[in-house]
Amino acid sequence: MAGVSEEQWEQFVMDELAELAWEPKTGKDIAPKAERESWSELIIPRRLRDAIARINPGLPASAVEDAVKIVLSATSRDARAENQRIHEFLTRGIRSVTVTDAYGAERTPTIWLLDRRNPENNDFMAARQVQVVHGEYRRRFDVVLYVHGLPLAFIELKQATADGDGLKDAHTHPTGTYVDELP
Repeated sequence: MAGVSEEQWEQFVMDELAELAWEPKTGKDIAPKAERESWSELIIPRRLRDAIARINPGLPASAVEDAVKIVLSATSRDARAENQRIHEFLTRGIRSVTVTDAYGAERTPTIWLLDRRNPENNDFMAARQVQVVHGEYRRRFDVVLYVHGLPLAFIELKQATADGDGLKDAHTHPTGTYVDELP
């Protein structure tokens, strides 16, 4: 039984996400020189910077830059700890940037990464066939879900077959497909 191909699943997922207001893109749309800064990075700093400025109006440009640096600077090599750190920023904001106002008074505002009051103010993007190259390692992710340029979820899709081989393959290769060449 042929089943549903990966490409058909991807298109279905992308169509469903578009219905839920996720901006659909391809990996080529967000490749380096288009949006990402390099092949080795999944993060899109420009989108994060724009979102912080938009969600926190009145925040000085220097504070926006400081917040971006805090988010993008890992403090641990432990993936779980880093995920927890970003989760804290997404749910509780950043509270370590000091701002000096026009009168010289210092304050430490909560800098929000998500706009809970106005969800339309958030940047949700779904990109399919996103490639990452880090040294000898080359991976292609079926679908990456970005919030403000931060890759928060990966969707790995496999061809649907009656024997379930695609499911076994998805469990043994959950971090994307190995690729030999760049687009």
